[in-house]
Amino acid sequence: MAQKPSIAIVVLNYNSSDHTLRCIESIHRQTSGFFQLTPIVVDNNSVLADRQKLAVLSVDKVKLIYSDINLGFSGGMMLGAMSIKADYYFLLNNDCVLQHDALSALCVFMETHADAALCSGNMSGANGRPRSSFNYFPTLILALFGSGLMRLFHPKRYPNRRKLYAQPLPVDVITGAAMFIRGTVFRDLHGLDTGYFLYCEEEDFAIRVSKAGWKTYHVPQAKIMHIGGASSADLALRSALQREYYISFFHYLREHHGMLYTLIFRFVIVLKVLRRALIGKAPYRLVGFVLSGAPEKESLRYKQTRRASVRIS
Repeated sequence: MAQKPSIAIVVLNYNSSDHTLRCIESIHRQTSGFFQLTPIVVDNNSVLADRQKLAVLSVDKVKLIYSDINLGFSGGMMLGAMSIKADYYFLLNNDCVLQHDALSALCVFMETHADAALCSGNMSGANGRPRSSFNYFPTLILALFGSGLMRLFHPKRYPNRRKLYAQPLPVDVITGAAMFIRGTVFRDLHGLDTGYFLYCEEEDFAIRVSKAGWKTYHVPQAKIMHIGGASSADLALRSALQREYYISFFHYLREHHGMLYTLIFRFVIVLKVLRRALIGKAPYRLVGFVLSGAPEKESLRYKQTRRASVRIS
């Protein structure tokens, strides 16, 4: 690599500055200096006490952007990404910690694989145990028969998500917690679809990458610890997040498969949610919400207040 590639790392903060500070520290500590690195922290309308903690970040090393409203995952990432033009964009959850120069492994892979537009690394939890690092495009066949059965007929199409791989592997979808993206493709595809608030943005971007003729890879040489959030004890919040998932999921289906496919898929999901409700693992009102098509007007996007103006430092 004759010229140092430029990498913009976008990290979202939403009332979790301790995670954010630890993530940024790992970026500086676990990254070699063979490229031009610009970490960007986007505060997604956190409470004042939390966003004030970000002030310890050096403006010489980190670009800070404060939003006056929670833009969601896609919107917040796009706010950060649009602030700079780079050869690569690394959209990183703030509860991730880079290990063993993971960023260099991802960058070297992309620089040496011209067909790759999107990749991510090998994820592990805080306890060191492997976490799922990739997924398959959601389809009716997969929902009906499961990946285990489909793998018997199409092993390359449905690689085992629990297996540890030694070599890079082409996959459908990589984890949304750590998306490393070729800059030219990111711009050509207009980045993430901000119509998604919290879920399914990685499936949407990956399928657009595939339709454009590019490939997505799992790169096991890049090691990333994904701490992840604990299950919320707040039943109202859990219920709201479940609804938000189906809002995004049906948006994805309409965008990429059309209304008829979405209606059929909705019926399948209704049956699955009803089964979960019957054994006490889902509220019955979620069945009605899915049956109604998970209307986008019910999104958390519309249930928030502004706090301060957008500013960049």
